[in-house]
Amino acid sequence: MKTIKIQINDKIGFHARTASIFSKNASKFKSVINIEFKGKKVNGKSMLSIMSLGVKTGDSVILSCEGEDEEISINHLKNLINNNFNS
Repeated sequence: MKTIKIQINDKIGFHARTASIFSKNASKFKSVINIEFKGKKVNGKSMLSIMSLGVKTGDSVILSCEGEDEEISINHLKNLINNNFNS
């Protein structure tokens, strides 16, 4: 399993647009992808679950990927977040 702590810097945090972009990208991978925030862990492939976390600009989340493509998936998703959800 690969795990990183990463800050969300997009001006709207994890809201509808960013949660949708993230979940669509996460769904491309076979690995199980989770996001944890304030003790709550959700499926990173579910837009509604991500939105339920209430992550705002400047908050940090724990991103974890586990599976056969975990290295590729965590790097891709980390870059997506660091680029403010722009591919």
